[in-house]
Amino acid sequence: MNKAFFLDRDGTINVDYNFVHRPEEWTWCEGVLDALQWIRDHHFKIFVVTNQSGIARGRYAEEQVWALHRWVDKQLREHAITIDDWYYAPHHPEHDPGQQYVPEDRKPGTGMFRKAAQKHRIDFRQSYMAGDKITDLKPAVELGITPFFIKSRHEPHQDSEWLQQHGIEKYKSLREVTKKLS
Repeated sequence: MNKAFFLDRDGTINVDYNFVHRPEEWTWCEGVLDALQWIRDHHFKIFVVTNQSGIARGRYAEEQVWALHRWVDKQLREHAITIDDWYYAPHHPEHDPGQQYVPEDRKPGTGMFRKAAQKHRIDFRQSYMAGDKITDLKPAVELGITPFFIKSRHEPHQDSEWLQQHGIEKYKSLREVTKKLS
């Protein structure tokens, strides 16, 4: 069995400017490349699990998400870092009434995590999840993955009481998380 580091995308590895879907909109979060290197050096599989409701909302197409992820992969290769797999949920219940997409894939559902675990033989108990919203962390709590909350522009709208009830600390960056784990 493998251990994994699951990562939300917008607000965790890149700055969340709202519906980022083109390379020119991408800005790495501070220290994230060092954090990703630490994760890789400690033999974790790296998975990005991201809700991309901009697809259901008609703001951009799935092809644009794939192209952005390929571009990010290319940027990371220059640093000898690889993302083992990208998972995204294009569904949004308010913007996809026909439920064309699988609702349990959208966080706080566990679908993307379970797909990664099945494909890559992941042991959730040895794995971590970092995200900037409670919806990112609920699947981790449900599956027995250790969660980390990353502060972002969404922090004021998150339930601090829920985080406290689950013993989840707040970190200013993914780099701060990896420093704590060192």
